[in-house]
Amino acid sequence: MVNRSGSFQTFLAVMVVLSMALVSGSDEALSAAQAAQEQRVELIIRDSAFLLNQPAPMRLGLPTVIILRNQDIIRHGFTSPMLIGLVVHGEGEGVVSYGKGLEGFYVDPGKTLIIRLTTERPGSFSFRCDLHPQMKGELFLLEVPTA
Repeated sequence: MVNRSGSFQTFLAVMVVLSMALVSGSDEALSAAQAAQEQRVELIIRDSAFLLNQPAPMRLGLPTVIILRNQDIIRHGFTSPMLIGLVVHGEGEGVVSYGKGLEGFYVDPGKTLIIRLTTERPGSFSFRCDLHPQMKGELFLLEVPTA
């Protein structure tokens, strides 16, 4: 990927396995104000599946917000090995969890959960619903050099 600055940029390609895939595109040079902003990944839970809403390229090392909206009529879980080693902040419906070593969260029907974290290493990070084994997805944090 080529941009005007010729510098290396990092992107997070988000792919929800068995649901949909995102192909990240090139990103113009970011201003300092834009770089300080949080990045958002929004997942809708519907019909016992994780669905990606409004995909966008994301950068390594910046604060990331994962928004989970449960539009099903049943409770679902969100658990990932990615969460275990990071300081994670989860909030929803007046409940806040914060710390290291959190394994996952539950989202009741019609509710929204917001997870805040910063990932410093590239890789593939699986997630799943621990209540419904067929519900799986994967986040890909890729470092992509530009010329």
